[in-house]
Formats: sequence, structure tokens, C-alpha cells
Amino acid sequence: MGFFNKQRTDGQTYDGQGAERVGIIDNVFYNLEEDVLLARHPYDNLSTNARVTVQEGQVMVFCQEGEYSDIFLPGSHVLTTNNVPFLQRIMNLATGGSSAFKATLFVVSTTRKRVAGEQGWGIGMTVCDYSLGDEGTNIRVGAYGSYEFRITDALAFIRQYSGTLHEVRLDEFTDKFTAQVAQRVKPLISQQFSRRHIPVTSVQEYLLEIADAVTAELNTYFTRYGIEFTEFAIEAIEPDEDDENYKSILAAKTAGGAMDFESRARARQRQREGYTYQQERQFDIMQGAAQNEGSAGQMMGAGMGVGMGFGMGGMFGQQMGQMAQGAMNAQPVYGQQTGAVPPPPPAAVAFHVLVNNAQQGPFELAVLQQMAAQGTLTPQTYVWKPGMAQWQAAGQCPELAPLFGAVPPPPPVG
Repeated sequence: MGFFNKQRTDGQTYDGQGAERVGIIDNVFYNLEEDVLLARHPYDNLSTNARVTVQEGQVMVFCQEGEYSDIFLPGSHVLTTNNVPFLQRIMNLATGGSSAFKATLFVVSTTRKRVAGEQGWGIGMTVCDYSLGDEGTNIRVGAYGSYEFRITDALAFIRQYSGTLHEVRLDEFTDKFTAQVAQRVKPLISQQFSRRHIPVTSVQEYLLEIADAVTAELNTYFTRYGIEFTEFAIEAIEPDEDDENYKSILAAKTAGGAMDFESRARARQRQREGYTYQQERQFDIMQGAAQNEGSAGQMMGAGMGVGMGFGMGGMFGQQMGQMAQGAMNAQPVYGQQTGAVPPPPPAAVAFHVLVNNAQQGPFELAVLQQMAAQGTLTPQTYVWKPGMAQWQAAGQCPELAPLFGAVPPPPPVG
């Protein structure tokens, strides 16, 4: 039976028994009200030579003994056996040069009808957001909007929806139809989130594209009911602000946005001064060591390079070179030949960590290992370092995953 019960009736009958119904109708004309989708013509005792006038924005369908004729489009028509096939069977019933016959006439509106506001569609649903990783996170959202439709196949609409009803009003129809639209929209929007990895924090940028995709799918389905969506609008898709997963995404996005801004600014400075990120990290280490007592000896004894300032452009490079030269003059490295400069050590890996929705760090691997042992850093903790497109769970980072294998299990209780 489909979505709609097509075997319905409002109980009205037009049997031609009233005084105003006596005689044969030679002119057929009907003007639908604005909020009426379908109406049955009040007269069914017609003449075979009757003239039928159909208004713009309407079509007229003849039905005789359950058989539908061709649809009459807007304009003036004279009934003949060419346009009403079942007339051939009654042409021999002459009545003053014409034949009388009984037929049901349905007038159907083909104009566009808009459904908005309180009558518009609205749904609550769960979508998958991939901002925090490839596995995705479920977020509760609400979506609502409006739509515009028209009847493009009057016969399909009569057969699948109106049945034997004598009238279909717009408000009564949309009460049922909007519920069916919302039921179809829910999985379609969810599919768009999953297929295109749309983030809930910026979904408003995708509303038009989602609406176009949903409209195409709705038309594929509802064409069987003689209905076409001429417009389908998504006014908003709003996440549930109390959803804990949504709060985590917001916190990560806020921290990540600040990190992105800082990293872009420092990248521009490195480019302007002529040094690399690795050299910047090495200078930070040397500068921190120089602030401690015996910094030169400790730094050189640890095997840290003294020539990493060479080749760097601008004042920054000169400062590094001077510091390295002073350290080398103060205390030569054991076993190092005079004048030989070791290559710069590899840059230390450091991560920023999101703890209780607060950004901390950056921390190098030795500190992160202690945090993992203390339980402050878990495989589910979000981390970020320069070069990463977004925050990621620590357990999914190749550099950090081994830390959790070395963490002992909690001690037995009792």
C-alpha cells in the first residue's frame, strides 16, 4: 500500500437526485481554491458533446466505472471518443443528438505548494563526526527546514493517496506528508555526514550541498506518488550542546585553532630569518641549558652539537653560533679533535597534550613516558604536534603507542 492509504472516502455521494442536478451537463468548469490539492466535480451526469474547460495550474481526470481516461490539460476541450475512450461504448444512446452518461471528474492542482514554519520538517538524529579520528564520534543533532512540492502525475496521486476522497486540502495533506518527508530525510542526512566526513562544528557551510543531495533522493522515492520536490531547504543542523562528545570536539578545536595560529606565525618567522624548525628546537634546548649552572659543560658532555648555529641566517643564527663557540672554548668535549665540529643531533619530538579539556606542553617523550606511567596520559588522551592536521588520540600516534605497552597494570586490591 505504500506510505498512504489509498482506499479512503469522506462518505459523500453525487447521484444526480437533487432538483439542481436534473438534466445533462453541457459545460464543465471548476476553479480550485488555493489550499485545495484535489476536488471531485459536483456533477457526473454529462453530455457526450460537453465542453470541458480546465484552468491554468489544474488538470482534470475522467473516471467511469473505475476506468481513468487520459488527463485533460489546461484549455478548452470537447468530449469525443478520441479523448475519452469509454465514450465509444455509449455513443449509440442518442438523446437529442447527444448521449447522456455518468462519469466522475477529478480536478487536481499542479501549482507549487510551500510548506514552512511550524508545518515544515524537523528531526532529531545522531550523526558521525570524524574530527577526532578515523573511527568517528557520534553526536546528537537537530535539523529542520522547509520544502516546496507540486503534483506532476495526477493519476498516480489519485491512485496512491486520494483514492475515493472528494477533496484533499493542503493542511490535511501536509500533516501526513511532512512526517513521511522527515522519515526519509533522517538517513539521507546521516549518510552525507559519513560519506563526506562533514564536521558538526562547520556543518552550516555544507547545508546547500546536503540539501541538493537530499532533494535528488527524495524525488527518486516520491515520484511514485506523483509528487516532485521543487525545493528542499535545510535551515539549520544544530548539535546538542549538552552532548559530551560535542563538548570534546569543541575543546579540541579551540585548542587546535590556537596551536595552528601560533605555529603559522612561527613558521613565517623561521622563513624570514632563514632557519628550520629543527634548528629552532635545538636553540631552545641550548638556551635553556645555558640558564643553569655549568650549562656549557653539561650541554657538551651530553653530546649536544656545537656547530648547529652555522648556516643559519640573520641575527638568530649569529646568536646560536656565538653561544656554540663560547661553549666549545670553555670546555672541549672528551675525545673530540680540535677544530672538528659534530653534526647537529636529531630534533626532539614534543607533543602538546589535552588534559581535562586544557592544553598542556609541549612535552618530550621522556616526560610523556612518566605521564603514561602515572596515568595522566592514556591511549585516549588527545595530543598534537606541529605537522599534524588535527588532534589525535595518543594510542594512534606511532611515536607514543609504545609508551602504553610499557605501563604496568594497576596493583591488585586487598
